[in-house]
Amino acid sequence: MNFGIICEFNPLHRGHKHLIESVKGESDGIICAMSGNFVQRGEFAVFDKFERAKSAIDAGADLVIEIPALCSTLSAQGFAKAGVGILESTGICDKLAFGAECSDINELKRVAQQIIENDNIIKDELAKGVSYPKARQNAVSSPILEGANNILAIEYLNQTSLDCIAIERIGAGHDSEDALYSSSEIRKHLSLDEISSLKNCEKAVLYKLRTMSEKDFLEIDDVSEGLENRIVSAVKTAKSLDELYDLIKTKRYTHSRIRRIILRAYLGITKDMPKNPQYLRILAFNEKGRNMLSEMKKSAQLPVVTKYSEAKAQGEDIQKLFELESRFTDIYNLGYLSPRPCEEEKTRKTYII
Repeated sequence: MNFGIICEFNPLHRGHKHLIESVKGESDGIICAMSGNFVQRGEFAVFDKFERAKSAIDAGADLVIEIPALCSTLSAQGFAKAGVGILESTGICDKLAFGAECSDINELKRVAQQIIENDNIIKDELAKGVSYPKARQNAVSSPILEGANNILAIEYLNQTSLDCIAIERIGAGHDSEDALYSSSEIRKHLSLDEISSLKNCEKAVLYKLRTMSEKDFLEIDDVSEGLENRIVSAVKTAKSLDELYDLIKTKRYTHSRIRRIILRAYLGITKDMPKNPQYLRILAFNEKGRNMLSEMKKSAQLPVVTKYSEAKAQGEDIQKLFELESRFTDIYNLGYLSPRPCEEEKTRKTYII
């Protein structure tokens, strides 16, 4: 049986390894659909996608496929839909596994169904000016929704037709001070000299935002209801990204939503761009993964791409999307204190472990 895991590994910690080890038997394969150079919280990944893909293989995964920037920077719903879409389109993924604070899959399914059934109530709550997480909690009122991993698990359940298994998250939990089991805590102790960070190109981001009008911001996903005016006003006075986020934030707009909007604006990702993966970009695999990849090439519902020449061979649309991702990588590489050169996306080789 092949298990699929949707992940970011930003960076990978013992809890992630525990998830892989919990579902991997001698004959089981692990396929990771992993965010590329940009993550769902609206930031640069601290280590590039190839490094993180290699760490996933070292931790027990067999095959790593990229969630492209167009999808990894969406809301939880969009991110989950893209990750599920990648795994299902491989044609070889049998079951979806994920970590959650609650390991009771039936309880997670029950709450997931409640959210669907209470969609109109959620919309009414949103109309009152509260954030989506608050509106969802007001409509469903479940302690399950207090766990960050539970929330993503529910989104996966609402998006997939695959059988699912929930593995209870170990350690102190999401955004805790547990340096062994919390990516956010690990990130706090990483030097900006060693990683890629939006902070390392802060002035470039502020410059780009200062060139944008209200109309330009309206072209970015999640910008509506006059938010474009608030952003432009904040951009005029903010001297740092943290100050900008604070100036824009209200009870309706969460920090994570604002960070995603700002990142997508900086990258130039607009509403008219695809929100679903259009090809399967292979980042790393081991010997078992090589056999899985061979099988996948026969069954996949999307083109399988390991290098630029294969993207070109798939036609103009796929080539343009690959080149767009290449441009995003060029921007990402400016996030290092010593910037990396352009065209790395087209020259870096898939890791074969």
